[in-house]
Amino acid sequence: MSPYQTIIFDLDGTLADTSEGIYNCIRHAQKMMSLPPITSAQMRSHIGPPMHESYERNFHLTGHELERAVGYHKEYALTKGLYEASLYEGIPHLLSQLKSRGLKLAVATLKYEETAQKMLSFLNIASFFDVICGTLSEVKLTKAQLLHKCVEQCYGDIRSALLVGDSSYDALGAQEAGIDFLGVTYGFGFQTADDVNQYPNVGCAKTVGEIWELL
Repeated sequence: MSPYQTIIFDLDGTLADTSEGIYNCIRHAQKMMSLPPITSAQMRSHIGPPMHESYERNFHLTGHELERAVGYHKEYALTKGLYEASLYEGIPHLLSQLKSRGLKLAVATLKYEETAQKMLSFLNIASFFDVICGTLSEVKLTKAQLLHKCVEQCYGDIRSALLVGDSSYDALGAQEAGIDFLGVTYGFGFQTADDVNQYPNVGCAKTVGEIWELL
C-alpha cells in the first residue's frame, strides 16, 4: 500500500505534451513584438520554467517589454494554445486507478491557473483532480508555494504528499516544500534516470505505467 494520501502532478511534460501550444505562444509573442528568432533548444527551454524567466533569459527582455511578451504568450495560450496539447498515453487510466484507491489528486503548474483549468477540461481529465493550482496574474507563486497550496486545499499532510514531475524545477520545488518527489523521463526535462538521481527522489518512471508500479 502506498504511504501517500495526496499525489500532485506537474502538467507540462508529465500529464500532457504541451509543446506545440507553448511553441506557438512564443511565435505569437515574437510576431507581435518583432522579437528575434531563437534556437530549437531555446524554444524547448521555455517548457517548465516560469514564463517571465524564460522570456528574460532567451530574449533579454525586462520591465514593460517583458510584461508585454508574457501578456501575448498568455493571450495565445487562452485562445488557442490550450487546445494544442495531448495527453501522454495511459494518463486517464492512471488517474482512474489512483482515484479508485481513495487518493487525493492535484495539479501544481507554473502555467496560469485559468489556462491550466481550461486545458485539463479540454483534455477531459479535470474531474479527476481535487485541486488545480497555477500561477495567478496578480501573484507569482513558486513551485514550492504551489505545492503547499495543493496540500492545504486537499486537507492533506506534507509528510504524505508526493509530486510527480519531469524537470529540475519540479525536483527543487518538492525539495524546498519538503515533499517527496518521483521523476519521469518521458517529458521535456529529465532524459535519463541519472538526471533524476541528481535530486532526492523516491523513484524514476520511464513511462506512465511505471508511475503506477512505483506507487
